[in-house]
Amino acid sequence: MSLFQAREWWSALAGRDEDFDVGCLCVANIDNEPRGTNKIITGSLQGMLRVYEPKQKEYKVEDLICEMDMDAPILQLGAGRFVHGSRELCLAVLHPQKLIVSLVSPVATGNTFNCYALAQAYEHVLTRPAFNFCFGPFGGIRDRDYLCVQSLDGVLSFFEQDSFAFSRLISPNFLLPGPICYVANIDSFVICSDSMCIEAYKYTGLAAAADNVDQEPGREGKTGKKVQVDWSTNIGEHAQYIGVARFSRSLSASQGELLVVGERTIFTVSGNGGIRLQKRVSEYTISAALTYKLPPESPDAPPVHNLILSTRVGHLLIFREMQLVWNARLNGMIPVQIAVADICGVRGMLVCMDAKGKVNVCYLGTDPPTAAIVNTEMKELNYDEMEEEHQDLLRIIRTTHGESAREVEENLIIRAQTPTVLDSNPEDDTDPNDPFGRVDGVVMQCTVRLFLTLQGSAPVENVTLAIKAPACFIASETLITLDKVVPNATPQVVPIKFRVLSTVLCSSLEVIICASYYSSNNEPRTNVCEFSLPLALVAIPIQPVKNATYKVELHSNKQPPPLQVLFEDFMSQPHVAVSFGQGMSNLLSIQYVSGTEATVSVSKSSGRFCLQAAEFTSLWILGHELFRHLSAYFDTNDKGCSDEDEPFSLQYHDSLPLHDYFALMDDHFTLRKHLEELRSELADRTKQQRVIQKRLLVRFKDRNPSPLNYLDELLALTYEQTIQLSEAIEDTERALRTVSCHASAATELVLLLIRTRFELDDENFRLLRLHFSPEICDAVDQGWEEQVDASLIHLLRTSLCRNAKDRSTLPPPMKVPSDTLKLKKRITSVVDRLANGGRIACDPDEGDDAAPVENGEPDDDDGADGVDEDPEGMM
Repeated sequence: MSLFQAREWWSALAGRDEDFDVGCLCVANIDNEPRGTNKIITGSLQGMLRVYEPKQKEYKVEDLICEMDMDAPILQLGAGRFVHGSRELCLAVLHPQKLIVSLVSPVATGNTFNCYALAQAYEHVLTRPAFNFCFGPFGGIRDRDYLCVQSLDGVLSFFEQDSFAFSRLISPNFLLPGPICYVANIDSFVICSDSMCIEAYKYTGLAAAADNVDQEPGREGKTGKKVQVDWSTNIGEHAQYIGVARFSRSLSASQGELLVVGERTIFTVSGNGGIRLQKRVSEYTISAALTYKLPPESPDAPPVHNLILSTRVGHLLIFREMQLVWNARLNGMIPVQIAVADICGVRGMLVCMDAKGKVNVCYLGTDPPTAAIVNTEMKELNYDEMEEEHQDLLRIIRTTHGESAREVEENLIIRAQTPTVLDSNPEDDTDPNDPFGRVDGVVMQCTVRLFLTLQGSAPVENVTLAIKAPACFIASETLITLDKVVPNATPQVVPIKFRVLSTVLCSSLEVIICASYYSSNNEPRTNVCEFSLPLALVAIPIQPVKNATYKVELHSNKQPPPLQVLFEDFMSQPHVAVSFGQGMSNLLSIQYVSGTEATVSVSKSSGRFCLQAAEFTSLWILGHELFRHLSAYFDTNDKGCSDEDEPFSLQYHDSLPLHDYFALMDDHFTLRKHLEELRSELADRTKQQRVIQKRLLVRFKDRNPSPLNYLDELLALTYEQTIQLSEAIEDTERALRTVSCHASAATELVLLLIRTRFELDDENFRLLRLHFSPEICDAVDQGWEEQVDASLIHLLRTSLCRNAKDRSTLPPPMKVPSDTLKLKKRITSVVDRLANGGRIACDPDEGDDAAPVENGEPDDDDGADGVDEDPEGMM
């Protein structure tokens, strides 16, 4: 007796001296009962149709609720929405020469429903002997299913419910049919041809092709398009089962694949025909196969499928990602078809049917050992020691369960209140010569209030707040420690003052607050809060400036509001006169605290915004605030509009200003290289100074000292050079920080223009920003250029890959480059592929179908990336 068996729960014999084959079993709520109780429908080759409704563990006579002679062999059964204007399930019965669609409904006998009857909705007379059929929402229809019947000579006949649509001959040299499957996400029909190839045909391609059924020899395809195969994959054996599943766990939530069970092999095929995995199962002779969906691990988890196979020796094999996870034995039956469904309220029941009509509802289980354990040792048992050990084990179990059962309840919530108006009378504790931004001699200051609320039952102690702000801002405190935060009390308020430096260009207004603490059970916890500082903290309005070197035009798809309304919070500052913005509804000029200027103008008739400035980096903050204010304005005003209204968007139609951006990149990299040279020279001078000091020390300790030979003068000169190099390094580091702020602002501006130029959604823009990072942090051994270069290489070889060869190439090691030429090529290549329709958050399989690089040349060290030779080209 096998330990692992399929435990029988319910069984019935669907007729005697009758034959059944693949397709003669269907499990569905065919009568559309509100409770959703599934029924078991069987059909024999002798034409008997039976419907069962199991109500208890063993079979009863009343479980058979319908039995009907269809007067023709039943080849296949299916349940779908086949009746026009109704969303209820109907039963489709395929006979050799006709296809019948019926409604199954109960028949009242007294006050109860004891039997069911079939009401024929329509039937289609077939001109060719049928083999099997499939159904689904062909062409992307909704709330109904169409039918496709495959004949013995390879003709596909399509029926749009009760109407005949068209017929197409797949191949003129057709020997025998195989399984057919409809894949909804690619709108294709997948079959196995007699040449052992898995072929896919688009529904739109079949509908657009010319009628090639019953054509005279030599006249096929002369009256229209020929039937074209979308893709074909040779598997080397005939397929027994084709199913749509998400079998591989590595797939994303939007991906799917085909599972093909051959005579001796299991294949997983991607949506474009590529074979992902294959597994030989030559030790088994497969009689039936099925893919079934597993219960989700979480509400937002994507669906996954397992594969169940039945063999001709009476075993059920469960595969999970090509790994056999369960093997159970069936009692006295070899299934020809398997179904997994909820039977009598029990989920995951197996419904099996063999060729003689035996229907078995079972579940997977084990048989416990029947033999009792016998103590063979004739040793006297010490019951006191056994009881003591038992109590110790119980104590350990209680302690463990008590510790793990309690979940951490403490949750610190941080909320930031950012004012729109600067502090009116800030306390000025600075020197007038300090480089802080001032208006009319008053320090520009903004006080942000943090509200800390603790959810839970126990207080937390030693809460640390870390403030991360851009380089242009000075916070009153960068690290704040709170002794205790009490739960369910009045929120604790923590004020933080921000001031702006007049010597550093503002590259961002975003501030991050991170709180770290320990819970009551001594587990570390963190919480993050992000907010934006007001534009008035870094800029003031000035009289219109018309002369500009750099210009950027953005086009809105909606009528823009006046700039006074759009920047109302900026214009309502105390230091701004009331009459300043009057008559300037279409033009606004600002001056940053760092000294640069920027202007935005709007054309109401065309919905065009024009950003201009004397410096390229000065366009970023004003452009970002314009985009943010417009999004907030239209989000508020479009709440009452219908869903059909077009959402707000900004478009950038000109070429990307990569030439100006690359110039800033070169300045940043040149300063990095110069700083590296200065540090190397300083290391040489300090080493030289130590050597001279050692020699002088030896001379001074000698009883008979030898002449110094100008060692003292050489030491003084070396010390002077060391001081000069140290000062030069400080100046270069200060300049590098300034250029880094400019490069960061320029990167943010280029990312904004890429987003509006190629209409990237939020997810694609987020991923692009993670790879093409605007956060510049230069260390001694690793800088921004090599970090971004490595990220863009990864991007070009995964999501934006053009062919499989690029994806298989190993990435080069990260090192400090000699120049920025290759990084410019990477950026240009990414922009090119985004311009050609490539997206980062899309199906990776689409990269396999992309055309190879035609005019690109490979890099010197990392293979062909398909980049253009002109790194400063305009997209």
